[in-house]
Amino acid sequence: MRRFLLARDVQPFLDVLAQAVGGAVLLDPVGELIWQAGAHEQATLELPVVCGDFRGTLAIPPEGAKLGALAVSALERMATGRATIDDLAFKTRRLWWEQNLLFYAGELLRRGFADRDIARWLVDRLAVMEPQTVVILNWDGKSLEVAEGKLPDGLRVGDRLAVSTLAAQVLDRGQALAFATTAEEPLESELRVPVQPDQPCLLVPLRSAERVLGVVLVLRRVGDPMFTAEQLKLVQLLSDLASVALTNRILVREAEHTARMVRELEIAAEIQRRLFPPPIARYGSLEVAARCEPVTQVGGDGFLQRRLRHGGVALGVVDLTGHGIGVSLALSALFARLDALADAVETPGELLTVVNDQLTQGEFNSFTMATAVIAFVDPDSGCFSVATAAHPRALVRRADGSVEMLEKGGLPLGVKAGEEYPIEEGVLAPGEALVLYSDGISESVGEGNRTFGIEGICRALATGAPSAAEVVAAVSREVSVFSEGASHIDDRTIMVVRRAEERRG
Repeated sequence: MRRFLLARDVQPFLDVLAQAVGGAVLLDPVGELIWQAGAHEQATLELPVVCGDFRGTLAIPPEGAKLGALAVSALERMATGRATIDDLAFKTRRLWWEQNLLFYAGELLRRGFADRDIARWLVDRLAVMEPQTVVILNWDGKSLEVAEGKLPDGLRVGDRLAVSTLAAQVLDRGQALAFATTAEEPLESELRVPVQPDQPCLLVPLRSAERVLGVVLVLRRVGDPMFTAEQLKLVQLLSDLASVALTNRILVREAEHTARMVRELEIAAEIQRRLFPPPIARYGSLEVAARCEPVTQVGGDGFLQRRLRHGGVALGVVDLTGHGIGVSLALSALFARLDALADAVETPGELLTVVNDQLTQGEFNSFTMATAVIAFVDPDSGCFSVATAAHPRALVRRADGSVEMLEKGGLPLGVKAGEEYPIEEGVLAPGEALVLYSDGISESVGEGNRTFGIEGICRALATGAPSAAEVVAAVSREVSVFSEGASHIDDRTIMVVRRAEERRG
């Protein structure tokens, strides 16, 4: 409880309570004093305080029983709020700690044995053969770059060289090549290394498993004997050891990159979840329930709901093509745009038109395509109007179990300026529901490559679930059973707006 209630929060609270009832004492589960205020000697009425697994006691004078019940409720809400803040702070600290730990480990590797250090290590080991020239060349798939070496005049670290025929052979075959040039057949000029006739030359690949990272050029002095088989094996062994070290560094960098992407996706997914409205809500006679199941951590689907200034409710489902952090940011910005403009229009069709015009004028983050279905519903009368932008058509489940499809629609958002989105109007009687969903529901694939389709949704709606949340659960359950064993290839989002039956007294 001490973790959930801080002195700066509770002490002023107890001081005010003590002024009202005469005194107050807060005890922990074993009776140990946490805080007290006022003339607490008469605080003999003990009231239980519950917060999660904690069971505490608030003691006040008996004559303050009514205020005590309110005080207990306020303390419990205060503790719950503090616990939520603490848990979020803990998760944030842990995330940063794990990320920094990974980065520090990578920094240690970089400082301990960097790419340049590995290349220098190889050059130093090759010095036992007393070469005239050693050039370590990295290969990026297009050209060779000088990484380190005992370099001739005119060649520097960082220089890029075109790939010669001999170097290409070594890169392609992954095998060393020893040779001596003649006056008639000098070494190709692309390597920019001066070679005299009869000078022993050696080209060795930097390879690790199936990956070729570059080549090593070694030149002995004119008059030195040719490289022996043992010397060639030695150079290849040293080059292989350096290649393994370089590959390990590449793998570390790739692991760091992957870890960063995972952390960023986790953060983006958490942000996206917090930006969505509550999955269950009530507006007068309207029950609203929604569920979004992204195919990856961060999807392109989402749902929205909010009160309008004239008393109605704006609801909708939006689907952006693609997945990932960029799409998530675009989805969040699109939601913000829809939310900001909802009160400035009279119909959902006008809302889609205004947003579409802004998107086509470049007033928004770029994305491939967005579809949406938006509904304005009056909680008192059940009257609704729906507009669709290239999105799966909304469905209305009537009280007798029949299902109607709303047919009108327009182009996707951001495709054509000036597009108008027609609306369809209707009324939800008690027990009837409006169903909005994304194509991840209707296009879910099952056995035999069959799609769930509108028919599958209608089967789920035929169950006659008595609440919006149970309708959502029924459709999600039917989709899961239908697509069991098949890959989940798209985000699945469904929103149900149901008008509750009138209560009979």
